[in-house]
Amino acid sequence: MDQVLKAYPKEVKFVFKQFPLVRIHQNAMNASKATLAAHKQGKFWEMHDKLFANQKALDLESLKKYAQEIGLDMAKFEQDMNSPEVQAQVNEEMKLAEQAQVTGTPTLFVNGKRVANRSFDGIKEMVDAALKPKG
Repeated sequence: MDQVLKAYPKEVKFVFKQFPLVRIHQNAMNASKATLAAHKQGKFWEMHDKLFANQKALDLESLKKYAQEIGLDMAKFEQDMNSPEVQAQVNEEMKLAEQAQVTGTPTLFVNGKRVANRSFDGIKEMVDAALKPKG
C-alpha cells in the first residue's frame, strides 16, 4: 500500500476498516478496539504496526504494554478501548465487511471492486482503470 500511495499521492485515498476474525482469533476483538482507542489519540498506525509486529502476543496485558510503548495516555486508552462507541464502530465495520463478502484479512478493494492480484502492479492496474475517463 505504501508504494500505491506514493505513486498516487493525490488520486488514491486509503481507508482502513476493522474486521477482527473473532471465530479463529480469541484476541482479535481487543486488538481491533486497541487500534481504534489509539486512533483517538492520533496513533492508529503506530498501534497497528506494533500489533502487526507482535501478532503472537495480543492478549490484553500485551495491548496495554504496547499502548504505553507508543506513548498513549493509559487512562484514556483503557476508557476508549472499553467504550460502547469503539465497540459500535467495530461492529459496524464488521457488518460492512460481511456485506462485501469479506472472509479474511487483508482484503483490498479499489472503487468497490475486490483486488485479486495484490501485487503493486495488480493494484496499479485497477487504480489506472478507475482513473481512466469514462467515455
